[in-house]
Amino acid sequence: MMALSSKRPSQRDEIKARLLNDVAETNEKKRRLNTEIEDSLYRRIKGRAAEEGRTISSITRDLWIEFLSK
Repeated sequence: MMALSSKRPSQRDEIKARLLNDVAETNEKKRRLNTEIEDSLYRRIKGRAAEEGRTISSITRDLWIEFLSK
């Protein structure tokens, strides 16, 4: 459960929300991104994705959005 906060959204929060909206609300052509990672790391990512009911792709997109919003 997410806690409620009375603080004002920061500029960083606004940028992050805009980036997420831009990615989520687009019909833009998607590109495939391949990378090599250790088998043990892949298994941990796959397990966490399954626990959260998400795909590895959606987690990866969220991580890139977070990285770009810094």
